[in-house]
Amino acid sequence: MIDSTTGVFGMPVSLPGLHVMPPPPTTDYRTAFAGQWGYSMLATAFAGGKSHKILIDFGYTSAALLNNMLLLGIAPETIDAMVLSHGHYDHFGGLDGFLAGGKVRHGTPLFVGGEEAFCARIRGTDPDGPSFGAIDLPAIRKAGLDIVVSGEPKLVAGSGFTTGKIPFVSAEHPRVPTAMLPGQNCDRALLDPAKRDKTFVVDDAEHELGTAFNVAGRGLVVIGSCSHRGIINTVRRAQAVSGVDKIHAIVGGFHLIPPQTRDQALATLTMMQALAPDYVIPGHCSGEAFISAAMAAMPERVIRSVVGTRYIFGIA
Repeated sequence: MIDSTTGVFGMPVSLPGLHVMPPPPTTDYRTAFAGQWGYSMLATAFAGGKSHKILIDFGYTSAALLNNMLLLGIAPETIDAMVLSHGHYDHFGGLDGFLAGGKVRHGTPLFVGGEEAFCARIRGTDPDGPSFGAIDLPAIRKAGLDIVVSGEPKLVAGSGFTTGKIPFVSAEHPRVPTAMLPGQNCDRALLDPAKRDKTFVVDDAEHELGTAFNVAGRGLVVIGSCSHRGIINTVRRAQAVSGVDKIHAIVGGFHLIPPQTRDQALATLTMMQALAPDYVIPGHCSGEAFISAAMAAMPERVIRSVVGTRYIFGIA
């Protein structure tokens, strides 16, 4: 739905367990898919004889999200559940406009990993840094969403699941280049005791969620929208929660841009190869150091993320 890379000349690709369908051509030459620094993905999952649409993150602006949804023929009222991976504006910025049309069904669940997601944020780690915004809680309540705040894994629309809190179980310990302001737009009483009495906290992304699906006969598709807790840690958490070891695909932003280094990107690639995923679809904040090295090391497994592309998992 939202990513940094756009394209119009892709060709369909059929691979074992995966079809890649390029963005559909627009019928009006004056329209185009919008790319931006941000992330949003729509997952359509089939379980129990029913399909379920799950919107994961909302990109940086509502204009881009709504533009791309219109071009893809996706109506807000068809969304069965939503997941907000974490409280960064490039992942929730499109939410207000998405809700403003009044078409999202009342009672639609919105899964959030912790109260920290709602705290106002600073871009950078200097207390005098510029604002990075805050989620509009009144708009969410006005839209009648069912806000599910939990650091525990949760089943999403009967077909996917959130990871819950992601522990550091690998060598990954990424730095997060933002800070939060406890008590501003969030309830201090619901924050971690070590943070609730402070006025400024450099982010550790403890509230961040991954989202995953167990594709029958193939294994897990794990979506790390930004992976501030580490994409390897996110995958391992999904494995631990589900009891499924096989990884079919790792998708999303892997947070291997500055302040992370090239050495960190290459170390993550080595750990990812050990997981032996069938496919890797890096986008957003994965970084060229990782993407170029991954494409060289796993040329048959790495697929570029392009706005408007459909990735159909689980086919013969």
